[in-house]
Amino acid sequence: MSFNLENIQFSKNDNRRGVLLPKVLSPELSELIGIMMGDGNIYMKDKRYELAIVGDSNEDIEYHREHINSLFKKVFNVSPISRIRIFKDSRKCVITKFESKAIVSFLTNCVSLPNGKKDNIKIPDCITDSGKENIYRFLRGLADTDFSIKFKTRYEKKNYYPIIIGNFKSNSFVEELKSLLNSIGFLSHIEKRTNFNKKSNKKYYGSSINIVGKENFEKWIDRVGFANKRHIIRYEVWKKIGYCPPYTNIEKGEVILNKA
Repeated sequence: MSFNLENIQFSKNDNRRGVLLPKVLSPELSELIGIMMGDGNIYMKDKRYELAIVGDSNEDIEYHREHINSLFKKVFNVSPISRIRIFKDSRKCVITKFESKAIVSFLTNCVSLPNGKKDNIKIPDCITDSGKENIYRFLRGLADTDFSIKFKTRYEKKNYYPIIIGNFKSNSFVEELKSLLNSIGFLSHIEKRTNFNKKSNKKYYGSSINIVGKENFEKWIDRVGFANKRHIIRYEVWKKIGYCPPYTNIEKGEVILNKA
Protein backbone atom coordinates (compact mmCIF):
# COMPACT_ATOMS: atom_id res chain seq x y z
CA MET A 1 0.00 0.00 0.00
CA SER A 2 1.23 3.50 -0.86
CA PHE A 3 0.52 6.76 0.98
CA ASN A 4 -0.43 10.13 -0.49
CA LEU A 5 1.98 12.62 1.07
CA GLU A 6 1.03 15.67 -1.00
CA ASN A 7 -0.82 17.48 1.80
CA ILE A 8 1.63 16.68 4.61
CA GLN A 9 3.44 19.79 5.80
CA PHE A 10 6.93 19.80 7.32
CA SER A 11 7.90 22.29 10.02
CA LYS A 12 11.27 24.02 10.05
CA ASN A 13 12.38 21.62 12.79
CA ASP A 14 11.28 18.65 10.67
CA ASN A 15 13.46 19.84 7.80
CA ARG A 16 16.37 20.66 10.10
CA ARG A 17 16.30 17.19 11.69
CA GLY A 18 15.93 15.42 8.37
CA VAL A 19 12.50 13.88 8.97
CA LEU A 20 11.49 11.47 6.22
CA LEU A 21 8.06 9.96 5.61
CA PRO A 22 7.48 6.48 4.16
CA LYS A 23 5.70 6.26 0.83
CA VAL A 24 4.62 2.64 1.32
CA LEU A 25 3.68 0.43 4.25
CA SER A 26 6.64 -1.57 5.55
CA PRO A 27 6.95 -4.20 8.31
CA GLU A 28 8.75 -1.64 10.50
CA LEU A 29 5.99 0.95 10.06
CA SER A 30 3.36 -1.74 10.70
CA GLU A 31 5.05 -2.56 14.01
CA LEU A 32 5.19 1.11 14.96
CA ILE A 33 1.47 1.43 14.22
CA GLY A 34 0.82 -1.47 16.59
CA ILE A 35 2.98 0.17 19.27
CA MET A 36 1.14 3.47 18.90
CA MET A 37 -2.22 1.73 19.17
CA GLY A 38 -1.00 -0.03 22.30
CA ASP A 39 0.91 2.36 24.56
CA GLY A 40 1.06 5.40 22.27
CA ASN A 41 -0.80 8.70 22.24
CA ILE A 42 -0.92 11.57 19.78
CA TYR A 43 -1.47 15.18 20.81
CA MET A 44 -2.29 17.61 18.04
CA LYS A 45 -3.66 20.98 19.10
CA ASP A 46 -2.88 24.52 17.95
CA LYS A 47 0.83 24.37 17.06
CA ARG A 48 1.62 21.33 19.19
CA TYR A 49 2.35 18.09 17.34
CA GLU A 50 3.55 15.45 19.76
CA LEU A 51 3.53 11.68 20.07
CA ALA A 52 4.36 9.77 23.24
CA ILE A 53 4.72 6.10 24.12
CA VAL A 54 4.51 5.15 27.80
CA GLY A 55 5.85 1.99 29.43
CA ASP A 56 6.96 0.50 32.74
CA SER A 57 10.21 2.07 33.95
CA ASN A 58 11.68 -1.32 34.93
CA GLU A 59 10.33 -3.82 32.43
CA ASP A 60 10.13 -1.66 29.27
CA ILE A 61 13.19 0.59 29.49
CA GLU A 62 15.39 -1.53 27.19
CA TYR A 63 12.53 -2.03 24.74
CA HIS A 64 12.00 1.73 24.49
CA ARG A 65 15.61 2.85 24.29
CA GLU A 66 16.72 0.22 21.84
CA HIS A 67 13.87 -1.29 19.87
CA ILE A 68 11.34 1.56 19.59
CA ASN A 69 14.07 4.10 18.90
CA SER A 70 15.52 1.83 16.22
CA LEU A 71 12.12 1.54 14.51
CA PHE A 72 11.70 5.33 14.45
CA LYS A 73 15.14 5.71 12.92
CA LYS A 74 14.37 3.18 10.18
CA VAL A 75 10.90 4.54 9.39
CA PHE A 76 11.24 8.32 9.92
CA ASN A 77 15.03 8.90 10.05
CA VAL A 78 14.77 10.36 13.57
CA SER A 79 15.67 9.20 17.08
CA PRO A 80 13.13 10.09 19.78
CA ILE A 81 14.14 10.62 23.39
CA SER A 82 13.27 8.05 26.08
CA ARG A 83 13.19 9.37 29.65
CA ILE A 84 12.09 8.15 33.08
CA ARG A 85 9.23 10.20 34.50
CA ILE A 86 7.78 10.14 38.03
CA PHE A 87 4.10 11.06 38.24
CA LYS A 88 2.29 12.74 41.14
CA ASP A 89 1.02 9.38 42.40
CA SER A 90 4.68 8.17 42.58
CA ARG A 91 4.37 5.92 39.51
CA LYS A 92 7.57 5.68 37.49
CA CYS A 93 7.29 5.26 33.74
CA VAL A 94 9.53 5.37 30.72
CA ILE A 95 8.24 7.80 28.10
CA THR A 96 9.46 7.97 24.53
CA LYS A 97 8.51 11.33 23.05
CA PHE A 98 8.91 13.17 19.79
CA GLU A 99 7.53 16.42 18.39
CA SER A 100 7.02 16.57 14.66
CA LYS A 101 4.33 18.19 12.58
CA ALA A 102 5.07 15.93 9.61
CA ILE A 103 5.10 12.62 11.51
CA VAL A 104 1.99 13.39 13.55
CA SER A 105 0.13 14.57 10.44
CA PHE A 106 1.22 11.43 8.60
CA LEU A 107 0.04 9.12 11.39
CA THR A 108 -3.34 10.84 11.75
CA ASN A 109 -4.10 11.61 8.09
CA CYS A 110 -2.46 8.77 6.17
CA VAL A 111 -2.58 5.97 8.74
CA SER A 112 -5.78 7.16 10.52
CA LEU A 113 -4.47 6.91 14.08
CA PRO A 114 -6.60 8.92 16.53
CA ASN A 115 -5.65 12.31 17.91
CA GLY A 116 -6.18 12.30 21.68
CA LYS A 117 -8.27 9.62 23.40
CA LYS A 118 -8.37 6.11 21.94
CA ASP A 119 -11.87 5.17 23.08
CA ASN A 120 -13.09 4.26 19.60
CA ILE A 121 -9.94 2.88 18.00
CA LYS A 122 -10.05 0.63 14.96
CA ILE A 123 -7.42 -1.29 13.06
CA PRO A 124 -6.22 0.94 10.19
CA ASP A 125 -7.24 -0.15 6.69
CA CYS A 126 -3.59 -0.12 5.61
CA ILE A 127 -3.03 -3.03 8.02
CA THR A 128 -6.13 -5.09 7.30
CA ASP A 129 -5.61 -4.71 3.54
CA SER A 130 -1.92 -5.67 3.64
CA GLY A 131 -0.05 -8.97 3.52
CA LYS A 132 0.70 -11.37 6.35
CA GLU A 133 4.17 -9.99 7.15
CA ASN A 134 2.79 -6.52 7.89
CA ILE A 135 -0.07 -8.01 9.92
CA TYR A 136 2.40 -10.07 11.95
CA ARG A 137 4.52 -7.01 12.71
CA PHE A 138 1.46 -4.92 13.61
CA LEU A 139 0.38 -7.60 16.09
CA ARG A 140 3.91 -7.77 17.51
CA GLY A 141 3.94 -4.04 18.22
CA LEU A 142 0.47 -4.16 19.77
CA ALA A 143 1.29 -7.22 21.89
CA ASP A 144 4.68 -5.91 23.04
CA THR A 145 3.01 -2.84 24.50
CA ASP A 146 -0.53 -3.82 25.46
CA PHE A 147 -0.74 -7.61 25.85
CA SER A 148 0.21 -9.88 28.72
CA ILE A 149 1.26 -13.54 28.87
CA LYS A 150 -0.14 -15.73 31.60
CA PHE A 151 0.33 -19.39 32.42
CA LYS A 152 -2.48 -21.30 34.14
CA THR A 153 -2.33 -24.53 36.11
CA ARG A 154 -5.31 -26.11 34.40
CA TYR A 155 -4.75 -29.88 34.97
CA GLU A 156 -1.44 -29.62 36.83
CA LYS A 157 -0.08 -27.86 39.92
CA LYS A 158 2.46 -25.86 37.92
CA ASN A 159 1.61 -22.91 35.67
CA TYR A 160 2.20 -24.59 32.32
CA TYR A 161 -0.75 -23.58 30.10
CA PRO A 162 0.00 -20.38 28.08
CA ILE A 163 -2.51 -17.63 27.32
CA ILE A 164 -1.78 -14.44 25.39
CA ILE A 165 -4.25 -11.76 26.52
CA GLY A 166 -5.10 -8.30 25.21
CA ASN A 167 -7.51 -6.14 27.23
CA PHE A 168 -9.22 -3.16 25.62
CA LYS A 169 -12.07 -0.75 26.37
CA SER A 170 -13.41 -0.95 22.84
CA ASN A 171 -15.47 -4.07 22.18
CA SER A 172 -15.51 -3.37 18.46
CA PHE A 173 -11.70 -3.20 18.37
CA VAL A 174 -11.47 -6.62 20.03
CA GLU A 175 -13.91 -7.99 17.44
CA GLU A 176 -11.66 -6.60 14.71
CA LEU A 177 -8.63 -8.22 16.33
CA LYS A 178 -10.37 -11.58 16.41
CA SER A 179 -11.20 -11.27 12.72
CA LEU A 180 -7.61 -10.26 11.90
CA LEU A 181 -6.21 -13.19 13.88
CA ASN A 182 -8.58 -15.56 12.16
CA SER A 183 -7.40 -14.32 8.75
CA ILE A 184 -3.83 -15.44 9.53
CA GLY A 185 -4.78 -18.77 11.10
CA PHE A 186 -4.90 -18.03 14.85
CA LEU A 187 -7.73 -19.35 16.99
CA SER A 188 -8.90 -16.93 19.67
CA HIS A 189 -11.90 -16.14 21.82
CA ILE A 190 -13.35 -12.99 23.38
CA GLU A 191 -14.23 -12.44 27.04
CA LYS A 192 -16.24 -9.55 28.45
CA ARG A 193 -14.42 -7.83 31.32
CA THR A 194 -15.55 -5.69 34.26
CA ASN A 195 -12.97 -3.82 36.32
CA PHE A 196 -13.61 -1.79 39.44
CA ASN A 197 -11.49 1.28 40.18
CA LYS A 198 -11.36 1.89 43.93
CA LYS A 199 -10.09 5.46 43.57
CA SER A 200 -12.91 6.60 41.29
CA ASN A 201 -15.45 4.12 42.73
CA LYS A 202 -16.52 3.26 39.19
CA LYS A 203 -16.90 0.13 37.11
CA TYR A 204 -15.21 -0.04 33.73
CA TYR A 205 -16.31 -2.42 31.02
CA GLY A 206 -14.29 -3.85 28.17
CA SER A 207 -13.29 -7.00 26.35
CA SER A 208 -10.23 -9.19 26.07
CA ILE A 209 -8.90 -11.20 23.17
CA ASN A 210 -7.46 -14.52 24.36
CA ILE A 211 -5.08 -16.71 22.34
CA VAL A 212 -4.74 -19.93 24.30
CA GLY A 213 -2.78 -23.16 24.32
CA LYS A 214 0.69 -24.43 23.51
CA GLU A 215 0.09 -24.77 19.76
CA ASN A 216 -1.11 -21.17 19.42
CA PHE A 217 1.71 -19.94 21.65
CA GLU A 218 4.43 -21.66 19.63
CA LYS A 219 2.86 -20.49 16.38
CA TRP A 220 2.82 -16.92 17.71
CA ILE A 221 6.52 -17.12 18.62
CA ASP A 222 7.34 -18.53 15.18
CA ARG A 223 5.28 -16.12 13.06
CA VAL A 224 4.65 -12.96 15.09
CA GLY A 225 7.25 -13.06 17.85
CA PHE A 226 8.00 -10.56 20.59
CA ALA A 227 10.61 -7.81 20.73
CA ASN A 228 9.94 -6.80 24.34
CA LYS A 229 12.12 -8.69 26.82
CA ARG A 230 9.32 -8.73 29.42
CA HIS A 231 7.47 -11.20 27.16
CA ILE A 232 10.52 -13.00 25.76
CA ILE A 233 11.82 -13.92 29.23
CA ARG A 234 8.52 -15.56 30.19
CA TYR A 235 8.55 -17.63 27.01
CA GLU A 236 12.16 -18.67 27.60
CA VAL A 237 11.41 -19.74 31.18
CA TRP A 238 8.37 -21.73 30.03
CA LYS A 239 10.36 -23.35 27.24
CA LYS A 240 13.29 -24.17 29.53
CA ILE A 241 11.54 -25.67 32.56
CA GLY A 242 8.09 -26.49 31.17
CA TYR A 243 6.19 -23.88 33.16
CA CYS A 244 6.42 -20.24 34.21
CA PRO A 245 5.84 -19.19 37.86
CA PRO A 246 3.35 -16.36 38.49
CA TYR A 247 4.70 -12.80 38.51
CA THR A 248 7.85 -13.74 36.59
CA ASN A 249 9.45 -10.47 35.50
CA ILE A 250 12.76 -9.91 33.70
CA GLU A 251 14.87 -10.07 36.86
CA LYS A 252 13.15 -13.16 38.25
CA GLY A 253 13.19 -14.84 34.84
CA GLU A 254 16.92 -14.37 34.43
CA VAL A 255 17.52 -15.96 37.85
CA ILE A 256 15.39 -18.96 36.91
CA LEU A 257 17.20 -19.41 33.58
CA ASN A 258 20.62 -19.17 35.21
CA LYS A 259 19.68 -21.87 37.72
CA ALA A 260 18.04 -24.18 35.16
